[in-house]
Amino acid sequence: MIDIAHILDAPLPEIDRLRPAVHAHQGARIQQRLNRYLAKLKKQRGLSEWLMKFRQHLIGITGRWGKDLFVCYDVAGVPPTNNALESRFGRLRRDQRRISGRQFNTATLLEEGPYLIWECGDSEAQVLARLRCVASNRMDYQRRYKNLRAEQERRRLIYRLQHHQTQVFRELEAQWAAIHLGKSV
Repeated sequence: MIDIAHILDAPLPEIDRLRPAVHAHQGARIQQRLNRYLAKLKKQRGLSEWLMKFRQHLIGITGRWGKDLFVCYDVAGVPPTNNALESRFGRLRRDQRRISGRQFNTATLLEEGPYLIWECGDSEAQVLARLRCVASNRMDYQRRYKNLRAEQERRRLIYRLQHHQTQVFRELEAQWAAIHLGKSV
């Protein structure tokens, strides 16, 4: 973990700089360094069973999420972790529980969450700077969001196949029949 932390300690781009990143394609370079390190780690023998499972977990995560793990090195203003965002969502959830008096308030968070989470900042300049940053990265964001949704849908289908196999097959059969029988009519 210490070696990985050293690899990931590369400087992030600063939001007030005019160019989009400190070094072009820095995220890809850091990903390559981490992949080389994990390849070396994969070749090590004589590790305990726990370390072997942990090693496979790390390799699996970097393989599944790929470039999306390293976007913070290419996009100004994106933090290296989402800890602050997770904390903000936790505070929002607690506040909504306190306001509504209900332990679970999922519907409100799903419907109004994007508006509730927005923090305007202390000044108009901060709001405008944040909006400019978002606008300049919109196409990249939309592409990544589409990929994330596809991955989530794939995982949802796998879960449904494991836990509700009969229902999934009935739905697929109905879809197939609607497509193929609808054309021949």
